[in-house]
Amino acid sequence: MNRRTLRLVPLALAGTLALAACGGNAASQESVPAGQDRLQVVTSTTVYADLVSRIGGDEVEATPVINSVSQDPHSYEATSRDKLALSKAQLVVANGGGYDAFMDVLAKDLKLSDATLVNAVDTSPIAEGEEGAADEHADEATAHDEHAGETAEEHAAHDEHADETAEEHAAHDEHADETAEAEGHEGHAHGAFNEHIWYDLESMRMLTDEIAKRLGTLKPESAAVFTENAAALTSDLKGLEARVEKLHGALDGKKFAMTEPVPFHLLTDMGMVDATPEGLSESIEGGGEVSPQAFNEMGKRFEAGDIDVLAYNTQTESPQTERIRKQAEGAKVPVVDFTETLPENTDFVSWMGSNIQAMESVAK
Repeated sequence: MNRRTLRLVPLALAGTLALAACGGNAASQESVPAGQDRLQVVTSTTVYADLVSRIGGDEVEATPVINSVSQDPHSYEATSRDKLALSKAQLVVANGGGYDAFMDVLAKDLKLSDATLVNAVDTSPIAEGEEGAADEHADEATAHDEHAGETAEEHAAHDEHADETAEEHAAHDEHADETAEAEGHEGHAHGAFNEHIWYDLESMRMLTDEIAKRLGTLKPESAAVFTENAAALTSDLKGLEARVEKLHGALDGKKFAMTEPVPFHLLTDMGMVDATPEGLSESIEGGGEVSPQAFNEMGKRFEAGDIDVLAYNTQTESPQTERIRKQAEGAKVPVVDFTETLPENTDFVSWMGSNIQAMESVAK
């Protein structure tokens, strides 16, 4: 692997708002009469606005709430103007999963119906799979605790049997540790669900189908156009997926660290393993302070060659992230830049293509 540092930038409310809701957005739930102006769609970020524009073409006007890479979706607070825009929208597209919480507040305030609101996490197989795995793990933990209670009672009455169950219990714990290590990438996990699903191309294919269906319901006379545009977008996304799959041979088992858990799905789809010290990227994402222990551990992993690439979120740079970048550069670890939303003058497919190209360079 070329160990040089890569600096490849991709091409490219806490409470109810003051403005009164405009009738619960009831009008947006009806089909648009033939000949009427373009469908009005509001999205949380430029990522989803671009997808909607690609599918809707000239029949749709898509407006993102977050429209600049200088804005952090995690900390954004919606305005009365945002609320007014959503109240007039015929379709609203958000990420969901807690990522764009300001959209949840607006949707609740305006009493948007399920017919009006699309959350990308609701159509994502990643979201469903990870949440299901978390529920299963919780059930196993509950069963384990109940079993532990039973063996304690048996121990009081049957010492010999208690000794046997103690051995079984130890074996169970050993198996649980192995399972946790396998699921959490060497004991490290970023929670039950990583909400940055636009970095998972399959999830975006599923969302593409859903958006086309919703637009076709709103404007039936243009449904065929939406379907055709969605098919073209799906073809492009599949092409990107093929490039990701091809990287498996070179990157499978390689380890990455990240300043924020934004490109997690893309990198793991390439076969890579998350080796970020536990809690580090979550602290940065939440605006908290990274512990000295986490900084030291990250530095040790860079120096030991235990991290093959650093995924760096340029959209939320800070003294903490810059320190981590310097650690990587000092250890000659490649650094690949990522953003949360679309860079200016590019589209989703080109953006993801650039991200993949950056990792192709790492794999050489």
